[in-house]
Amino acid sequence: MTREEAMAIAHSDPEIIVEILLKLSARIEELERKVAQLTKDSSNSSKPPSTDGPTAKPKPKRRRSSRKRRPGAQPGHKGHNRESIPAEDVDLLHDVVPETCEGCRSSLQPGKGGAELLAGYLRHQVIDIPPITPHVTEYRLRQVKCGCGTITFGTIPQEAKSGFGSRITALLVYLTACHRVTRRGCQEIAQTLLGMKISLGSVCKLHQEVSQSLEASYEEARRALSDQPVLNVDETGWRSMGKRMWLWIFVASNMALFTINASRGSKVLKGILGKVYTGILCSDRYSAYNAFHKGIRQVCWAHIIRDLRGIKHACRSPDAVQFSKWTLKEIGRMFGFWHAFGDEQSDRKTLVLKTVPVRARMKRCLQIHEHSSDREVRTLAKGLLKAWPHLFTFLEFNGVEPTNNSAERGIRPAVQWRKICFGNRSEKGEVLTARLLTATRTCLLQQRNPFEFIVDSIEAHRNGLTPPSLLSAPR
Repeated sequence: MTREEAMAIAHSDPEIIVEILLKLSARIEELERKVAQLTKDSSNSSKPPSTDGPTAKPKPKRRRSSRKRRPGAQPGHKGHNRESIPAEDVDLLHDVVPETCEGCRSSLQPGKGGAELLAGYLRHQVIDIPPITPHVTEYRLRQVKCGCGTITFGTIPQEAKSGFGSRITALLVYLTACHRVTRRGCQEIAQTLLGMKISLGSVCKLHQEVSQSLEASYEEARRALSDQPVLNVDETGWRSMGKRMWLWIFVASNMALFTINASRGSKVLKGILGKVYTGILCSDRYSAYNAFHKGIRQVCWAHIIRDLRGIKHACRSPDAVQFSKWTLKEIGRMFGFWHAFGDEQSDRKTLVLKTVPVRARMKRCLQIHEHSSDREVRTLAKGLLKAWPHLFTFLEFNGVEPTNNSAERGIRPAVQWRKICFGNRSEKGEVLTARLLTATRTCLLQQRNPFEFIVDSIEAHRNGLTPPSLLSAPR
């Protein structure tokens, strides 16, 4: 269209111009929304940090003072040095005697020329590992001939039938569960570092044996989950046999349980926690949690903050700017009181009282903007008003955090594992993944050694003994 044609249309029929402007306005709004979506990152949306990529905008750094500071620890910083191993646990001792005096430069030979060897000394230790060689136990199955003429061979002990000891089995599985080493990687580590030849099939077989040894401990933890007073729950995508699955995590104060399910709905929660959960459920605002739990909840504030930053980032309307800035400002004040409480600068009663006006202003902001012409502002304001009874549980109850970070931190290693293994290829693999993640993550929460727990589980399984418990750390 030329300028002359546009002028002719404008003079002949103004309604056409109005129609064109409305279409252009809608198109511009749509393009602005798409640009905002494309430029979102982990700080203003629910996208994981791994999706930001190397071209992501770096986080703003704190303003430094004009005085230049050298990198590293600053003067007055308390150092963290490696503690020396007790003398009785040292394998080899070397006494290093000085040869020359630092003062007069004369030769130092204790007992000669007045030189005397004193009792005191400084300690310097070097830690190393010896060459690793497998410890091989051979069972000779002797034969005995009976008086009837029958020859009978001895049988392999139950704990030795695998052909691989409990510690080497636990090591290969520990590398997979905690350090995301592939099965082929376990095979190469066994050969290059341990000097032990093992087939890829044997590695997979050992993993399945460990899965069986963890079954009783996993089921015990699963049954005890519904009795926990506070639970943080989260879920993430998973792949199994080419199908879309979901990996769920349930985190209590001293345990974490994983499960893989084809559903992302509330029926998974009912299957794990029962039809009614009497404790406090902490999660994001996903609808499955709303449908399942009608009791006391805590909605994750980290998700809310990211949603607000996303609206502020898009900056599509005056309402979006005003709503996001106002709400984020009040949230900052609330968290200031919360951090003061965490630093023991105030008690819980003071925390609740000081946040009363903050909550009132925040609610007023939501009520003003629940009828906003901006769709995203309106949706978030209505959603937060609907979730209002579940936003401030952390202010009144012990053991409840304002965010769902414990579940997100717990599920992050599983997400890293997924990026390497691309999920599972069988139902047995799904079960193995859930049990390994449950056992290792729970041990870390309880400050137990996950490797030793796997060793104990294997030995109990091979010898028909009671398996170790995941419910609490042994005293």
